[in-house]
Amino acid sequence: MRKKISILVSLMVILSLIQPAGIQKAFSASLLDRIVAAVNEEVITWSELMNTIIIDGRQMLSGMTGTERQEKIRELERPVLNGLIEMKLQLQVAHRMDLDVSESEIDGAINDIRKKYGLTEEDLMNSLKNEGLNREDYRKRLGDQILLQKVINFAVRNNVVVSDKEAEQHYNENMDKYDVEEKLRIRQIFFVLPGVSTEKKALEARAREIVNRIRGGEDFAQLAREYSEDPSSEFGGDLGFIRRGSALKEVEDAAAELHIGEVSNPFWSSAGLHIIKLEDKVEGGDLDKIKSEIKEALFQRTFEEKYREWKAELREKSYIEIKL
Repeated sequence: MRKKISILVSLMVILSLIQPAGIQKAFSASLLDRIVAAVNEEVITWSELMNTIIIDGRQMLSGMTGTERQEKIRELERPVLNGLIEMKLQLQVAHRMDLDVSESEIDGAINDIRKKYGLTEEDLMNSLKNEGLNREDYRKRLGDQILLQKVINFAVRNNVVVSDKEAEQHYNENMDKYDVEEKLRIRQIFFVLPGVSTEKKALEARAREIVNRIRGGEDFAQLAREYSEDPSSEFGGDLGFIRRGSALKEVEDAAAELHIGEVSNPFWSSAGLHIIKLEDKVEGGDLDKIKSEIKEALFQRTFEEKYREWKAELREKSYIEIKL
């Protein structure tokens, strides 16, 4: 027993000579658990890494046993460790900024999760148990996530600004990617304008009969294949999406009056007699609406770039030693 104590003391003396002073205390608390990384004044232990892999990689490891499972765990060790290092670096910044998370904030987050997924308290506890977590572990992990969001907002997100000028420039350079006009998808049954005016009455009666059959439950597309004199008949009368100015005015005007799924009465154009059905409608966006969407997309892209830069800067300025 004396010999074992002597060896333990020797290890601690050696550690005090080779480790930065800030992690001596953390090491003594983790002495019986192998350290896989030092992150400034904190350490990451083997058990912490393995717990994270088992919990966060549960789906990837599902169904694996023996050698296959061990190989997958080894494959996950390095990326998961890098994620833990990044998290600790960011949480350290949060603590230096005196940011914290209250118990009521954690309670609120848990309640939001329960409401979102329709979980009772018992459901939540069973779910945690299946994931290998107890209530205290879950609250700790949730608190860390809330604190991470706070520090990211303060250090990065709040410093990202996208101006109207930037959004307008992006729009002007990418106009073909944005729809600012309404689009209507229609089907039609079409009859060519007869050469003799007296035939129009008979054609109108025929068209009204077809409309009645459609409203009685028969399939528009099938009737278009049978009766329509337009090339679209082989596609069930489907004309695809049309914009204002791309089709006959009479067709556009009639389509604009319909609700999705509704069929028009027969109507004439300069080309002939039409029956149309509105299949779908894509609302057009005015430029102000498009501008807001562009600003949001540009903001997200800029934020992601700044976030990556911030994380890289934290690593460069920190003491990190990986012992995996």
